[in-house]
Amino acid sequence: MHRYLFLGVLLFFIVYCSTSANSQDNNKGQLVRGFILDKFSNVPIEGALVELLNHSPRITAISNADGSFEMQDIPVGRQRIRIEHEGFYENIVSILVDAGKEVVLDIDLEEEYKAVATITSKRKSKKEDKRRLRNSRLEPSNKMITVSYRKFEIEEVTRYPGGLEDPARLIANFPGMYNIDDPQNYIVSRGNSPFGIHWQVEGVPMDNPHHLGRIGNSGAIFPVLNTNLLADSDFLNGAFSAEYGNAFSGVFDINMRKGNNQRFEFTGELSLLGAEVFVEGPFKKGGASFMISCRYSVLQLIKLLGFDTGSSSSPGYGDLNFKIDVPTKSAGSFSIFGIGGLADVAFLANKYDPNDIFAKENVDIYTETQLGLVGISHKKFIKEKSYLKTTASYLFENYTSNKDSLDQGGGGAKIPYYTARVMRHRGGLSSTFNTKLNTQLTFRTGGYGYLFLFDIKDNDLIKGRLVYDSEDILFHLGGFAQVQYKVSPRFVINAGVHAQYFSLNNRSWAVEPRIALNWYLGKRHQLSLGYGWHSKIQPFSVSFYVEPEGVGQNAYNTSNRDLGFIRSHHLVLSYNLYLAQQWALKANVYGQYNTNIPISQTSSSFSLINHGVYETPQRVDLIDDGIAFNAGTELSIEKFFSKGYHGIISGAYFRSRYRGSDGVWRNTAFDVQYVLQVLAGKEFKIGKQKRNAITLDLRFNHRGGTPYIPILLEESIAQGKEVRDYENSYAVRNESYTRIDIKIGARFNPRKKKISHYFFIDFINVGLFQNARQVRYDAEQQKIVQGEQFGLIPNLFYRIQF
Repeated sequence: MHRYLFLGVLLFFIVYCSTSANSQDNNKGQLVRGFILDKFSNVPIEGALVELLNHSPRITAISNADGSFEMQDIPVGRQRIRIEHEGFYENIVSILVDAGKEVVLDIDLEEEYKAVATITSKRKSKKEDKRRLRNSRLEPSNKMITVSYRKFEIEEVTRYPGGLEDPARLIANFPGMYNIDDPQNYIVSRGNSPFGIHWQVEGVPMDNPHHLGRIGNSGAIFPVLNTNLLADSDFLNGAFSAEYGNAFSGVFDINMRKGNNQRFEFTGELSLLGAEVFVEGPFKKGGASFMISCRYSVLQLIKLLGFDTGSSSSPGYGDLNFKIDVPTKSAGSFSIFGIGGLADVAFLANKYDPNDIFAKENVDIYTETQLGLVGISHKKFIKEKSYLKTTASYLFENYTSNKDSLDQGGGGAKIPYYTARVMRHRGGLSSTFNTKLNTQLTFRTGGYGYLFLFDIKDNDLIKGRLVYDSEDILFHLGGFAQVQYKVSPRFVINAGVHAQYFSLNNRSWAVEPRIALNWYLGKRHQLSLGYGWHSKIQPFSVSFYVEPEGVGQNAYNTSNRDLGFIRSHHLVLSYNLYLAQQWALKANVYGQYNTNIPISQTSSSFSLINHGVYETPQRVDLIDDGIAFNAGTELSIEKFFSKGYHGIISGAYFRSRYRGSDGVWRNTAFDVQYVLQVLAGKEFKIGKQKRNAITLDLRFNHRGGTPYIPILLEESIAQGKEVRDYENSYAVRNESYTRIDIKIGARFNPRKKKISHYFFIDFINVGLFQNARQVRYDAEQQKIVQGEQFGLIPNLFYRIQF
């Protein structure tokens, strides 16, 4: 009943807002304001010129002492802003202006290189550096990142087809990346397992910020993160800079923006995946602001409409995201932020679907999850060009699952046979000090410490044994130091070291060097080379798995606790060619050597590198002596959004191989070999004043088939259960994967109201491709059958802002 009440309140909210929004003449445009900051010190820049491009009459502003600027009457639609200041390189920023929401920006400028040299060489270097093409879209949000990254703007999350407003699914559109499972958002980066992915929100690590995600995985169906609160963020997929640890596949560095501190703004959203109310605005004098969102799932409507979701269940969820920013005159700036969610799903025996990976025949499965993160951070400037940022955080995760088998004797009674409880509390403190010593040298260092309290109990009630067991108090400590040094205007070095220790055993520690070199070979050419050594804590679902041994009720083999870090060496060579201000060609060549991977003690093809999606393997005969090797090349041509269109054409070829304890080199489960992608979008302005727009976006994805372990049909028939051919593990493949998504939308900005409307319909798998999801043995039919990924999924979406 409460879900229908929520939807009713949301619909009333939308209708009420549509009729009561400010009815003044909005023909002149919207307010655009923000702050101009130094790129490396974050110090406000006074006196910067801010100009709206391609507009007559000229609209400009000058930044104040606190770096703030404001421009009135900016026309709705896509605009470009240029920022200039003496002694700094200019920056050009693209923005989308809507009638219902002010645009608030944080824009950074890079100080011109100033080295001690002759007057002639100074002038020559300055002249050459001024000619270099610059575009903020090509630079990371974290300015200490040098190589193998992708900055993504949050507006892209809703623009691209098939993304379902999910940062992980957005990243799957870029070279070398793919989503291995349509219903869930597990990301494979350059052939690596998804469990090597690291997430962090506002600098605070989160293993799995998703609804219905179990500890030890990095993906699930729905994100808990709400994109309406997020700022531009980064994804790193190789040779990470020194401040990032506990990862070997990739890093999501998620930033939350500040709320509007001058005007209350409201957003309502309704789609087949969820309904949301979002509010932001000022709450006290002095520039303090807040943001809060509440969201609820209505995925069940898709099944009611008769469409295929790729699952026999209809999971439900609700989540809350918030952030409060409080600046002070002398004590620095404070931020309080949090994300949290509740979710549940049931797989019922009377609705059993053999194609669903999580369902079991004649079994009712009930799963619930709770996830919450809250943090408070403090940022204080020290002297002119240094700052110290400290964050305290608390994380709570709880996963419960109960499985009841149905009595086959005719009574239909339920027999509980498995219960799972995975609970984790984590408190922590991290701190980062950043100082810009001069125009050539920036130094950053920091440390962190997290205390874990685990309460994990999985019980097999039929066998009367524990499956997972932990009542541990553990800690994870680490720190880093790195410098960025400009040897010349054309040559930059970024070097550092990351160290970490996890108290589960005395082998879980690492000291990891990182270095990246960046050459600007001319006006349009950039070459980068990066190396990094990276380490990752074993998944807790592996470390805390136990098996009975010996005699006695409490005699269990806990040897998995002795496994140390998985380690990885990354080497990346990147080339960027700036074809024009809004065009870029990017190429990468890389190699990754992964070591200390858990494999079987006895001769076997098993390796943990092939897992990280759904459940991890349940075995204790493991040693961390396995190795794997990934190598590949990536190429993309991208047109950033301008003149009404955008597009990306990308291709990647890679091989991902591993060696188990039998000494044989094999394909990994993620070795699809190639990924081809095309993204394209066009915007058509409509109406007399061109305030409204029709949008059309296309996504084409094609990749090689996923390797899998073959099934021995005759042996399976003889034994009445599935029997795999492990000697030929991953020697066969599914057919290649192809998917086409199309999104058709419309934006409306009424002339006489400070309000905007956005509609779209997103058709996922519009080509009706039948892509393989899994291969299994059907004992009833005595044959091998293949499950499928998404069928045709439509996602209707409406947003109102005022």
